[in-house]
Amino acid sequence: MNFVEPAWKDNSGGGLLQYDFAPPAAWNAARLAQEHASVLSALEGVSRGDEAGQAPGWLALARGLPAALLETLIAELRAGNALKGIGSSGWPGEGSIVVNVRDRFSVAKNACPPQVRWRAVSDPHYWREELSQTAGTVEYLIIA
Repeated sequence: MNFVEPAWKDNSGGGLLQYDFAPPAAWNAARLAQEHASVLSALEGVSRGDEAGQAPGWLALARGLPAALLETLIAELRAGNALKGIGSSGWPGEGSIVVNVRDRFSVAKNACPPQVRWRAVSDPHYWREELSQTAGTVEYLIIA
């Protein structure tokens, strides 16, 4: 994996895990596209069950997503969306993982596996739409 550490900020603290994508201002569109391609490739590796060795914190957290939601996230990133952040803060419940993406969903909401639900939230103060999957009693979200 060719991730540049300054692009991924570990904003964890107080028992909460949060990783945010914040690329250096000097990056041009080509460099951003290269990093997004690396992110997609890493997530595809998680989906295949590849061992990633010493994975960055955000990728280790992504390993905890249920398979159907992870596949939905990958489909959305393949369609051109980008990962902005991933965290586990105890919201919406203990053990939940929440993924933030840059844009509204393009393909994912129309091609969700049966385990994944799409919902319009349309609250400009929070997020516009979400994809969710519940595994056991834990809810996992992708929000745009």
